[in-house]
Amino acid sequence: MRKVALIGRPNVGKSSLFNRLLGQRKAIVEAVPGVTRDRHYGLLRLGEADTAPLLLLIDTGGFLGEKEGLEAQVAQQIRFAVEEADLLLWVVEASGAHPEDQTFAEWLRRYRRPETPLWLVVNKTDNEQRLQEAADLYRLGVEPVFFVSATSGRGIAALKEALRQLAEEASPEKPPSEGPRFALIGRPNAGKSSLLNALLRAPRAVVSDVPGTTRDTLSEAAEWQGRPFFWVDTAGLRRKTHIPPHSIERYAALRSLEALFTADVVLLTIDATEPLTQQEMTLLRQAERHGRGIVLLLNKMDLLSKKEEAALLDWATRKVQPLEPVPILAVSALTGRGVRDIPAAAFQVYEAGQYRIPTRTLNDTLLPILRQHPHPMVGTVHPSVRFIQQVGTAPPTFLLHVRHGDKLRKSYLDFVRRQIRAIYPFPGWWLNLRLKEENA
Repeated sequence: MRKVALIGRPNVGKSSLFNRLLGQRKAIVEAVPGVTRDRHYGLLRLGEADTAPLLLLIDTGGFLGEKEGLEAQVAQQIRFAVEEADLLLWVVEASGAHPEDQTFAEWLRRYRRPETPLWLVVNKTDNEQRLQEAADLYRLGVEPVFFVSATSGRGIAALKEALRQLAEEASPEKPPSEGPRFALIGRPNAGKSSLLNALLRAPRAVVSDVPGTTRDTLSEAAEWQGRPFFWVDTAGLRRKTHIPPHSIERYAALRSLEALFTADVVLLTIDATEPLTQQEMTLLRQAERHGRGIVLLLNKMDLLSKKEEAALLDWATRKVQPLEPVPILAVSALTGRGVRDIPAAAFQVYEAGQYRIPTRTLNDTLLPILRQHPHPMVGTVHPSVRFIQQVGTAPPTFLLHVRHGDKLRKSYLDFVRRQIRAIYPFPGWWLNLRLKEENA
C-alpha cells in the first residue's frame, strides 16, 4: 500500500485537508494525542467499491525549524513521514509564497529521497481572488500543482483522481499468486512470535524469507496443503496512553495497525492466563469495522486447568458476539497443542469471506421468513425488507432493498443477519448490510 504524507508549515490547513480527503465515514487508523507534534494515519479508499485502491494518508505537524524542544520534535516526526512516504503533498496557503515556505523547501531538499515525487497542493483557494494570489506559488518550482479548498471541497475531486491513478499504477504488494495474508495481532507477551516459530516448525509448512519486510512486521511465506500464503508477525500493541509519544514502540504500533488493516485474516492472539482486556476488544472491533476476517487464538492454554479452560472458552465465545461464529482455538506455542489447526482455521475464514450466496437462494429462503416475522409498525409506517442481494465479498456485503429504511431497528437487522448465516455461516466475518430505499 502506498503512503502519502501531507507536509508544510503550520496553519496552512493540512489537518483540514486530511479530514476532507478521508471524509467523515473514513476511519482514522491512528490519532496520536498532540496534533501539532505527531503523525496521524488514515486509510483512504479511492472509490466506493470494495476493490477500490487504498492509500495510507499521513498528516504531520507544521514545520517550525529544527531548534530544541517542540520544534525539534515536530521536525523529527515530519522527517519520519518524509522518509517512509511514497508521495509527498506539500501543502501551502493561497495567499502566496511565505518566507517559511522557502525555509521548509531547503530543509526538504536535505531529507527527501530523489525518487519520491513531490506535489504542491495550494489550499484555501475559496474564490477567484485567492486563485490569482496563488499564482505567486509557481516560483517554488514544484509541479504538478493542485488548487483546493479543504473547507468548501473545491478541487478535492481532481486531487483524489490523481491519487487514484497513482495508487493504480503502484505495483501490488500481494499478487494473487502469492496467496492470502494471515496476521498475528495482539498485546505484547501474548506469544505471537512463539506461535509463529511453532508454526514454521510444523512439518507441512514450507517457509522462505520474504525480502523487503518492514522494521517491525515480519512476513514469512508458507504453504499449507499445497496452497501458498503469508504469516505476518507484528509488534505487540499496548494502549496508546502507555506508549511514549516519540519512540520506536510508537512507530512499531502504527506498523502493526497497518498490518491489521491489510491482512486477509487477523489472528487475534490472547494470553489465556490474563483476562480479555479492552485492548483486545478494541482490536477485535477495529478488524470487524475494516472488514477483516477473524480467528481467536487463546495461547498458553497449557497453564490452565480443565475447569479454567472450559470457563475461558465459554467466556471468549460470549465476548466475540455478534461476530459469532468465530473460530476460537485453544493453543500452546510451548507444547504445540492446537498449532497445526491454525492454518486450517485461517483458510476456513479466508474462504468464507470469498463465498457468495446466489440472489435467488437469498430471496427464496429469506423473504418468506421475513414475511412471517415482519418488522413492527413504527407510528403509521411499516418498515420492511423487499429484496436482498449479496454485492460484495471479504467482507460479505448485502444490499437490502427496503421501505422506510430509516425506521428499521438494529435488532431487526441483526435478525436478518442471523437468517443469512443460517444459509451460510460466514465464520469469522461481520456481515455488512447496506440499505437502498424503494418507492412504494
